[in-house]
Amino acid sequence: MKKSLAWAMILALPLVLVAAVWQAGRSAALAAEARRLEEAQELWVQENEKLEAGIAVLSSRERAASLAKALGLVKAEPARRLRVDVAKPAKERSDG
Repeated sequence: MKKSLAWAMILALPLVLVAAVWQAGRSAALAAEARRLEEAQELWVQENEKLEAGIAVLSSRERAASLAKALGLVKAEPARRLRVDVAKPAKERSDG
């Protein structure tokens, strides 16, 4: 009985060591992948900030006003404005 237990321990020890090495390698690979993804995320965040700044510049009122002036557009006078009110349709009745 003791002899078979000793053989089981002798055979199990290399398997445990192989499993530990495999786990360490997998852990290192996952850590490297996490670093790579964090760097990629940082690049995306920086690109997003640049794009948001560009959108803010392009959508500013001052830019719109300068473009309108460059195109020769003028603000409409109250006499040239037309207001249209659309009446809500009456609720339809269903008779069943």
